[in-house]
Amino acid sequence: MNKKPFYREQARQFKGCFEKFPNGDLLSLFDEWAESKDIYGRDKHEIWRIARKLKPVQIITINENSEEFVRIDAVLDILLQAYVKRLDRVMEKRKTKGKE
Repeated sequence: MNKKPFYREQARQFKGCFEKFPNGDLLSLFDEWAESKDIYGRDKHEIWRIARKLKPVQIITINENSEEFVRIDAVLDILLQAYVKRLDRVMEKRKTKGKE
């Protein structure tokens, strides 16, 4: 039995509930809503997969030289260094395999 239409309909119904409390926590509201509808298990999970996309994406602007910028820059530098080390190891392995 194809339950996708059921999941979409339930997500649409939850959207109506969510619009009443737009600043609320989406997960908490969904849990309360699902419990009130006696929706559990796999059905709840599948409806949540659709419903979690209902809240608009919050855009965060980070100004250069702000605390957030410095933190993100430090994390990106760490990731870049780790990636370069890994790439060097892969290249060394290929060189040693090529010589054999």
